Amino acid sequence: MSLPNPAQKVLYVRETMPVAPGKLTLYYPKYIPGDHAPDGPIGTMMGLEISAGGKHIAWQRDPVDMFTFHLDVPAGVDSIDIGFQFPDTDRITPNLMDLTWDHVALYRAGEPTKSQMFRPTLEMPADWGYGTALETDARDGGRIRFKPVPFNTLVDSPVIAGKHFRQIDVTPANSSAHRWLDMVGDSDAALQIKPGQLEGYRNLVVQAQDLFHSHHYANYHFLLTLSDHTSVGGLEHHQSSDDRARGGSRMFADPDHFMLDGSLLPHEYTHSWNGKFMRPAGLWQPDFEQPEIADGLWVYEGLTVYLGDALTARSGLWSAQDWRDALAYRAATFAHRPGREWRPLSDTTRAAQLLYSGDPGWVNWRRATDFYREGQLLWLAVDTRIRALSHDKRTLDDFAQRFFSVDDGSYVTHTYTFDDVVAALNAVQPWDWAKFLHGWMDGVGDEVPLLSGIGQSGWKLVYTDTPSRYQNAVENVGKSEFSASGVDETFSVGLFIRHNGSIMDVLWQGPAFKAGLAPGMKLQAVDGHAYTPRVLRDAIVRAQKDKQPIRIQAETDGVSRTYAVHYDGGLKYPHLVRIPGTPDYLSEILAPKQ
Repeated sequence: MSLPNPAQKVLYVRETMPVAPGKLTLYYPKYIPGDHAPDGPIGTMMGLEISAGGKHIAWQRDPVDMFTFHLDVPAGVDSIDIGFQFPDTDRITPNLMDLTWDHVALYRAGEPTKSQMFRPTLEMPADWGYGTALETDARDGGRIRFKPVPFNTLVDSPVIAGKHFRQIDVTPANSSAHRWLDMVGDSDAALQIKPGQLEGYRNLVVQAQDLFHSHHYANYHFLLTLSDHTSVGGLEHHQSSDDRARGGSRMFADPDHFMLDGSLLPHEYTHSWNGKFMRPAGLWQPDFEQPEIADGLWVYEGLTVYLGDALTARSGLWSAQDWRDALAYRAATFAHRPGREWRPLSDTTRAAQLLYSGDPGWVNWRRATDFYREGQLLWLAVDTRIRALSHDKRTLDDFAQRFFSVDDGSYVTHTYTFDDVVAALNAVQPWDWAKFLHGWMDGVGDEVPLLSGIGQSGWKLVYTDTPSRYQNAVENVGKSEFSASGVDETFSVGLFIRHNGSIMDVLWQGPAFKAGLAPGMKLQAVDGHAYTPRVLRDAIVRAQKDKQPIRIQAETDGVSRTYAVHYDGGLKYPHLVRIPGTPDYLSEILAPKQ
């Protein structure tokens, strides 16, 4: 695989594959582990040519499965040459690359991916550095030859590379497995991590080891891309994580950017145990073509959010207040999720492949990938229930150690079922966990004890007229968890508004909804004043005093009109406060292990 001109953002693929004469079926990876959807970017592939000995071999795409190609291998041919190009505008800039191998390979049908050996070679600018969990066999300038690996391991081993590259060893003392923080960015300035931030990542490795009492990798690479010109997000791998910071090049320079990205690496690192080594049975398949069943995502993702965020606080990447502010904001979001009245959390897992790419409009009514953040509330309820039932002698940490510590050092996937999770919980603290979990997952509306974990932890959700630092960061940092920053007045008038004034979402049956506002409209004025966030919030404060409707002028499809929003409850922003006289389990959960 080569990248001759990074500015063109086109990867050139040359693949030699051993074959036998006769009919041959090739797959392009469809279901990518961690994506939970058949979203392999087959539509981006171009220039596909297959040949043997310099002679063209005709191929046909399957008429039903667009990821499948059929061809006839001529007699006497024992290998074929495959070539195509893959343009990647989301992960390549003139100065860096984030390579995921599933985008640039075909593989044989009818054989498990673990039995198909690949010998990957990467060609890139000679002055670029790189990081990957793959082992390097040799490097000659910009040509890197890696040691052979099975195809499933190759797909599980992305590469980041760039002109501005830095690698830092974050391995604890007396550890046999090495861990590295590999960073690539738009400039050297983007890679200037502060001592306290670096100490947080060192602590993360220690705290994770203290939590799980195991590791499931030979060595581990945190692969971090710090760019304002790539897509954002993270994807878990057994021996690395592919993290693209929401804060971009300013992640380390700006405290709010760093706070929003603080839980990214801990989340993906936790997946090395939960999601990669231990995986719901429906999410393991022998190749990347077979459908995945996503019912277990409430554990795969929900528990990972819970444990990953706890590790974020325990390692010092977040303060305890940051954690509480994040939880309060998420809890309030789901308390204002009317879609919970009709759609159970279990359906968001089963329908995950439909929800990852959903439009943000009406998301509060339609629901989205709620198994992440609501899953965190579920597992907080489990943790605090264990603590209460055991009189604070046992915790969810005991479950995590029991469940994920088997076969220390191995990264051969184990699978689990709902019953396995229940059995492991009962082994830690006997209770009717099956009834509780089924009730939460399959219940709707008030059947789900959404805030029970917060209450059991010794805290409660309240609203004040002052946003938390976390909410301010979500609103003002461009690459936030909402994929667009904006003004969040969901908990008051029922609007989430992008900074350009366009409405991202409207709370179903909320005040703005009843007035006739909808996602996609663009605010022009509030009470006769040109729209700004401050003007809207001043109008909300005014309406609380004079009890008069807020008049919002908005435009859609070339039509402008004024909507009267009847709301006098004032500004509302979520926070957690202590319940006097109750055990403070939350502080225990966030305390570092000694």
